[in-house]
Amino acid sequence: MASSVAASSGEEPCRIDTDAAVIRQAPSTTAARMGIGYRDQKCRFHGYTRDVVWAHITMKGSGVDGWVERHLISTAKESLARTS
Repeated sequence: MASSVAASSGEEPCRIDTDAAVIRQAPSTTAARMGIGYRDQKCRFHGYTRDVVWAHITMKGSGVDGWVERHLISTAKESLARTS
């Protein structure tokens, strides 16, 4: 399990980018479920695992803290970088 977080420090706004994202206690599909985030809910992004598969987040409304698969969220930087 790749549980060490990459050198991304600090926090930035993020949002759930899928109908329902399972928030897990650790960066693993077998880790305990801490909660579920729903499309367009706001969160705070803390960093990725070294392999950039998992993102560490905290949900804004509920305060649930955990890990989601990286492709299930969008960060503020990604929103700014979009060219549509």
